[in-house]
Amino acid sequence: MDNKFNADISFWTGFYNDEDCFSWASNKAYLDMNRTMTFKQTPKNDSQKEKNRIAALRKPWRDAGTKAIKDGFKSVPTDFTVWHKSICEKLIEIYGTDKLVKKENNKRTEQPAKLTYGQAQKWLNMTLKYLWLLDRLELIDDVNISLFIRTHAKSFHVPLDSYILRYVAKQDKSKNDKFASSNNNELEADFNVYWELFGSAWSHIDKADEYYKYQKKLAEAVANTSPLEWELIHWHKALKYYE
Repeated sequence: MDNKFNADISFWTGFYNDEDCFSWASNKAYLDMNRTMTFKQTPKNDSQKEKNRIAALRKPWRDAGTKAIKDGFKSVPTDFTVWHKSICEKLIEIYGTDKLVKKENNKRTEQPAKLTYGQAQKWLNMTLKYLWLLDRLELIDDVNISLFIRTHAKSFHVPLDSYILRYVAKQDKSKNDKFASSNNNELEADFNVYWELFGSAWSHIDKADEYYKYQKKLAEAVANTSPLEWELIHWHKALKYYE
């Protein structure tokens, strides 16, 4: 890989060759998710010292979550869904009910909250997405992670966010673009129901069963490609519904 190509990769992805692939992917995915988290501890003022103090309190939880995901790559599971569920449950357990509080009408409350399934899937799915990208660029530096990706990439989930949820519901209702299964029969899934169930508040998804039903039906709807590759092609199209 020549220097120019390395520079292009770094420019477009923010990844540099001297970084650890997993740490980069997990940390980037965490930042995609953590803006929806409301912690009990909040800075008393905007001083950098106070921000650093709060960041130090939260770091052990973030590190534990990162470790939970990385430990999941130590062996290649036979069932991706079972593996995915176990990692999400570990992430939720790490944050418990004593670290977060609920947010209602964009205001912080004192009611205890847990990490939601929506937040857990976002962290995990975006980590997998970034690792998949690095693997395609032949930059993965961990044999176990590379083997995991190449074994289960076709089963990777679409990272759910408000753009995708709305886009899928809209496309499902379109006369021209309605999803169809590989045998050209119309799907039984009504994705608009999920839009109403999840809405734009992907971070509020708390029902694991409904989440996995959605992913299964979406995979059936895009049967001609893998869900993650479909998302990479369609995510930018989903943005037009928010213009």
